[in-house]
Amino acid sequence: MYTYKKTFRFIALSLILISILGCTNKNYNNNFKSKKNSPQRKKQEKINPENLPKDPIITATPDYTYSKMKEQINQLNKRYKQIKTSSIGNSVANRNLYLLRLGNGKKKIAVVGGFHGRESITSLLVLKLIEDYSKNKNINNYNLKKILNQTSLYFLPMINPDGVEIAVNGIKNLEDKNFYIKANEGSSNFKRWKANARGVDLNKQFNADWEEVKAEDQPHFAHYKGSTAESEPESKALANLSRKERFDAIIAFHNSGNVIYWYYNQNTDTYKRDYLLAKKISSVNHYKLITPDESNKKAAGYKDWFIKKFNKPGFTIEIGNKKSEEQLPAFNLNKYFKENRTILLELAQNI
Repeated sequence: MYTYKKTFRFIALSLILISILGCTNKNYNNNFKSKKNSPQRKKQEKINPENLPKDPIITATPDYTYSKMKEQINQLNKRYKQIKTSSIGNSVANRNLYLLRLGNGKKKIAVVGGFHGRESITSLLVLKLIEDYSKNKNINNYNLKKILNQTSLYFLPMINPDGVEIAVNGIKNLEDKNFYIKANEGSSNFKRWKANARGVDLNKQFNADWEEVKAEDQPHFAHYKGSTAESEPESKALANLSRKERFDAIIAFHNSGNVIYWYYNQNTDTYKRDYLLAKKISSVNHYKLITPDESNKKAAGYKDWFIKKFNKPGFTIEIGNKKSEEQLPAFNLNKYFKENRTILLELAQNI
């Protein structure tokens, strides 16, 4: 009898336990199905990886050279199909002079960086601007889509790739080291190098009173204007592009000083027009306007030649608040970008 009762209790407890486990499993399965089919899960499953935020391609990059720029341009082209990339020619050392175009409008604005070897941060800034304009529809109060339907922006990030290479990596990979040491006044430190690979300052190469510009009489790290105006392939290519496209305005980025040069012997009408445009740019980045009295009247720079040749507005914008004979620190890129993020958009709306 005792054994019978014991067996009966065991069977009863087993049935209760099986019942409990069955209910728990059923609830688990129902909960799983419910979560699997919930609107929130369905919504997550529809997310396209292409629509997720992407890390920026253009970031603060120390020791920035042509090869890094080339890699970044390839990445930009893969991500942003609206960017049209080409080359306007080659440097002395046969590096491409890249041109990136954005927008389809009749108005044309050129933006040039990397004129001087020690100013490669301006190349980073130019590329950061085109990336920013490629991924946004509106920036602050600017309707970017409308602006790019009315305006074509031409970005030339590094017009002096050979000079940039020398300023960053020195002359270890060059053959005629004596030539460069002499042009660098006997110094083996090339961080201050501004010229191209032939010791010519590309921003003294344009036919705006070129004959009268005072300069070094032989190749130099900073101040030799060359044997003739446009003697260098880099300046020649930029001048040819400008003659072909006949831009409505140009901006050349340099460093440093947080100033804007806008004057080059304009007549009364164009003086008023260009001064008002310069004021609008200054109201955006808060850089100081250089007055006509402070401006060089015989300069042979790209901005000077453009104003004189085409009677249209040109601006040299110097980033960085302190004068420097070396590269500006790359970690300040975001600062310069924020200061100048909308100056092209402001210019596009007012030319």
